[in-house]
Amino acid sequence: MKILRQPSRDIWKCLPAALLAALIAAGIAPGLALAQTAPIGTGDDQLRLDQPASKNDRNAKEQSSADSDDPGNQDPDTATTEPSADPDENTEEALDAAALKELRRQNPREETLDNLEPKQPPNDDLTPGIAVGSMTFRPTLSETVGIERSRTGKDSLNRTYLQTGFKGSLVSDWSLHQLKIDTEGTWQKTLSGIPQDDPEGKIEAALQLDITQATKANLKAGYSMQREDISAANAIANATNQAQVSTYTASAEITHDLGLIRGTAGIDFSRETYGDAQLANGKFVSQEDRDANTATLRGRIGYELSPALVPFLEASYGKTLYDEHKDTLGYIRDAQLYAIKTGIEADFGEKLRGEFSTGYAVADFEDARLQTLSAITFDGKATWSPQRGTDVELGLKTEIEPSTTAGASGDVAYTANAALTQAIIDTLSGHLTAANTWRDYSLSTVPNQTVLNLGAGLTWGLSRSLDLTADMAWEQTLQSGMPRSDVFTAGVGLSLKR
Repeated sequence: MKILRQPSRDIWKCLPAALLAALIAAGIAPGLALAQTAPIGTGDDQLRLDQPASKNDRNAKEQSSADSDDPGNQDPDTATTEPSADPDENTEEALDAAALKELRRQNPREETLDNLEPKQPPNDDLTPGIAVGSMTFRPTLSETVGIERSRTGKDSLNRTYLQTGFKGSLVSDWSLHQLKIDTEGTWQKTLSGIPQDDPEGKIEAALQLDITQATKANLKAGYSMQREDISAANAIANATNQAQVSTYTASAEITHDLGLIRGTAGIDFSRETYGDAQLANGKFVSQEDRDANTATLRGRIGYELSPALVPFLEASYGKTLYDEHKDTLGYIRDAQLYAIKTGIEADFGEKLRGEFSTGYAVADFEDARLQTLSAITFDGKATWSPQRGTDVELGLKTEIEPSTTAGASGDVAYTANAALTQAIIDTLSGHLTAANTWRDYSLSTVPNQTVLNLGAGLTWGLSRSLDLTADMAWEQTLQSGMPRSDVFTAGVGLSLKR
């Protein structure tokens, strides 16, 4: 009986060892098949899965891999790329990622010839520009062939011209502060008709200083030169060429946020100089007595009802001083300017932004023979985008304009304007403009004047850098006791942008 029980005890003692051997054989068997076709490593470091590494061998292998990651310890002749610890897992992840990418993009875009990603500007409406250090310069050069027809009463004049235009914008790309310089100018060469080839242009520089998170300062300076419009308040009747006007401007303001209260203080300066006007008989009339300087000190305080609505109250005081103490008629036209207005600022993002205000303005002249000008003012500017591709601009403006007529103080000009820009298709857009100015001469014997302006145009983008443009404009001036004046212009041109 003892002999029969002994074998049974030996079998139970050997069972754990047999199970362990079976598990080892099951783990090694797939490795043997893989090792026959996929050796890992090269040369002396080659490791086959049918050769389990000892603890010391694994430590040596990890140390060798760490040394190979150090560029100073790599041998360019023997350096190799170590595979991942689990090649099967990495292969499955790569296959899954490729399949997911293929499912997401069934129609991939065509690659570029050099396999480089094209650089696009942040705003699709802007050209890439030219890098100038840490700033970007975007120039535009245009050439236009146009016609002009002007009529005063029964007399009419026709003119054809070639116009060369230039626009440029230089914008900084700084992390703090911002500098922007805008310039534009035109020059016309008369092909037929009375020459009016004087150049016109302007340049303005604006610097924004971020003093603190709540305090900002804005500095501006500019210069403009243009021919006085025939519909201007002080334009000389029957002049073939009105006076050339040069305007110099400078301003400085600082804005500070005090929680819900926002305060702004600023000072503005402007100087206007006038050239000679040419009469129909060839004589010139000097306009030097109109040269003047104006300085204005202003302050504004606003309360933030919400981030989108800020009602405000603004007051200003200014003074106008003429280069000549008395004009050619013996009047002293130096004046003190007072203004106060209240309004609201609105900023609803791309849909609607702008401000509107109403107030009261006074111009008190030093000469006792000139009556004080005063008026209720309406000012504002808003941009409304009811839908993508449609932009509407609305504006109101009230100005007190001094006069050069004997015994007349001047007039109050109210201007309302609107502009519509519509994207017709991707490469074609159109615009319509309208403006109406009404001049009130109620304090003098001069009749009131109305000036109407209408305009339309199309812009076809042949490419990102080339546009084909077509524009037309019409201006009509009506004044009791004076012949009606009409000016019509139209032109077609090309604009080259960079």
